[in-house]
Amino acid sequence: MIEVPTMTVERVSSETLETLVRRLSDGVVAGPDDLMGIGECLNVIESIESHEDTPQVWKQDLEVVKRLFRGIILEESADPQADWKKIQATLRNFSGNGQSFSSGSTQAGDAMETRVSACALAPAVVGDDEDAGNLEKEHVALEDAELIKDFIEEAKEHLASIELNIMSLESDPSDKEAINAVFRPFHSIKGVAGFLNLTAIHQLSHEVENLLDEARSGAIDVTDAVIDVVLRAVDILKVLLKELESALGCAEASLSSGLVASFLKTLKNFDPQQPLARPRSTEPPKVGKILVEKGLVEPEVVQKAAETAKERGMKIGEVLVDEGTLSPQDVAGALREQRRFKESTASVRVDTAKLDNLVDMVGELVISQSMVLQNPEVQAIKNQKLQKDSVQLRRITAELQRISMSLRMVPIKSTFQKLIRLVRDLSKKSGKEVRLEMRGEDTEIDRNMVEEIYEPLVHMIRNAVDHGLETPEERKAVGKDPCGTIFLSAEQKGGNIIIELRDDGRGLNAAKIRAKAVERGLISPEDNLEERALFDLIFHPGFSTKDEVTDVSGRGVGMDVVRRRVEDLRGKLEVSSVAGQGTRFELKLPLTMAIIDGMVICVGPERYVVPTVALRESLRASRESYLTVHGSGEMIKVRNQLMPLIRLHDMLGVEPKFRNPWEALILVVNEDQKSYCLLADEIIGRQEVVIKSLGAGLRHVRGLSGGAILGDGKVALILDVKGIVSAYEEGGQYGHDDRQRRVA
Repeated sequence: MIEVPTMTVERVSSETLETLVRRLSDGVVAGPDDLMGIGECLNVIESIESHEDTPQVWKQDLEVVKRLFRGIILEESADPQADWKKIQATLRNFSGNGQSFSSGSTQAGDAMETRVSACALAPAVVGDDEDAGNLEKEHVALEDAELIKDFIEEAKEHLASIELNIMSLESDPSDKEAINAVFRPFHSIKGVAGFLNLTAIHQLSHEVENLLDEARSGAIDVTDAVIDVVLRAVDILKVLLKELESALGCAEASLSSGLVASFLKTLKNFDPQQPLARPRSTEPPKVGKILVEKGLVEPEVVQKAAETAKERGMKIGEVLVDEGTLSPQDVAGALREQRRFKESTASVRVDTAKLDNLVDMVGELVISQSMVLQNPEVQAIKNQKLQKDSVQLRRITAELQRISMSLRMVPIKSTFQKLIRLVRDLSKKSGKEVRLEMRGEDTEIDRNMVEEIYEPLVHMIRNAVDHGLETPEERKAVGKDPCGTIFLSAEQKGGNIIIELRDDGRGLNAAKIRAKAVERGLISPEDNLEERALFDLIFHPGFSTKDEVTDVSGRGVGMDVVRRRVEDLRGKLEVSSVAGQGTRFELKLPLTMAIIDGMVICVGPERYVVPTVALRESLRASRESYLTVHGSGEMIKVRNQLMPLIRLHDMLGVEPKFRNPWEALILVVNEDQKSYCLLADEIIGRQEVVIKSLGAGLRHVRGLSGGAILGDGKVALILDVKGIVSAYEEGGQYGHDDRQRRVA
């Protein structure tokens, strides 16, 4: 591994503290509601306190900050905004006149008087502490903002590509194509940076390019040390790009050239001196080899299949599928991996605002077309040519809408790729052996949702590594593979995308969850919850079964963020677990935020849309299935299960056609692990509708999530099932003579 010169404790502490101050002052942590950001700040504080020589006066002030942070997280703070200001004031004292450093060294005090450097954002890459080179800045004139902006976007894409391919290279260091796939992005960044006179970025990219060129030529082996160097270079480039991006619109940018100089000084002494153990192949890996490396089939089986394929004039993959050894999906995945470095797709950059406007206008076009063709006067015309042209118009507009919506869709691959690096880092930090297996990376999802879903996946993977997977010793003791597996997949089902994340760890401890819930007052000792309802408690804010806080998890901040973010995306989240075998999370999300797949229903004279993701079934109830239960109100018995009856006409304030449940229609919905029956008059049909905002005045009306224009030009409100159920639970049961309560 690469050796980094040891830094003094005072220097490490002050630079780490500078990171903390910068996070708060520059808006990296948004405020008291940014729980993820606060969690990262707590990690920084604990890293400062862990040093033996950290001045005691620092620890005292930071302990106050920690208490204020934790009060905000656990919702115990009476005034979070006031506490937030106290935190900022305390930390500004550190970066101001240095009084809080009185018991520290002069070196630490001097360092804090210097403007905070972004170098602290990339730990473990700073060089010798004797020259303070990490605080040097390169001042770059920004003469062409558009060129700089394009460079930043392209460089970000290149860095994402590097992180993906470096992981593939780590699994097969002899893969020359993988080395080239890492080399080329650095070469591209270097070329454009030189043209734009971005000296620091140009120098860093050039030196790493040279290192990779040695690997390409076979002069050095691709070892863990080489991979660590490349990943550290990526981290520094991210810092430089962030500094460059923050300066857009200004006359010049200030880049951390000292950070690059320190890294290059370390790189200069880097010499693994490890000759190649075997010649490198220029050919892409064979399908059989890929399948063996993935653990899907034994080498002997591949050898036998190769012989059979040669006799029959078939391909190995065809033989393995034909014999039932592997599924077509397994072979297809290997084929995709084989050609992953050969395929390229031409693309053009389009302003996202223009794209959204196009999608909106196409939606309006579809609505207008339906309104024209459903006009009674137009329908009264019996001209055959008009009818033929109308059919053609419907076909063209439907295809136009499909294509325009597909423009919003991007593969979820970019989100999945980021998690490869995360798992690698968590594996090293936790001391556990972890492999990440992925499937369905090419599944497409609305581009607006791609980034939104990343944070929940990060929290779930951190939770799986820290809580779910056992240590190698524990796994060996119970007969498991020492290396734990996290499986991540995505697939499209109907109008939804299903994301599954599971691990093969210890599973959820129902007894421990119950004990913790009783301790926190979430349930009483007498409550007899079903296992699914018990598991659902892990999503409660601040809930954690971890006995001690680690760098990975344990503060109870994370899973509540997952649930909230998924619900904001109008999705569903379910968890299941088997003791000793692992835990499974399933996220069910709509493919796009612009269109919703819903059931159009009638309640009185009005029409409403119920999202199909929340709808389990619809039925006609018999008179005998309608019951009133003391203390529970009206209930419907569905297959021996009693479900609360929610009268939509009461909630929405309209006069229904039918008041008797056995005459009306029952819609069974699931919410918070419970089933409810919604009373409606009839179902008109299933339909995909374009979601329209209700405007600022109606945006926060409970029980409504938007509106949609139907084919006849009239508006139908889209129901928010969660809001309706919550209003029902909080408002108590509805009596027969009290039916005027509204959702709002």
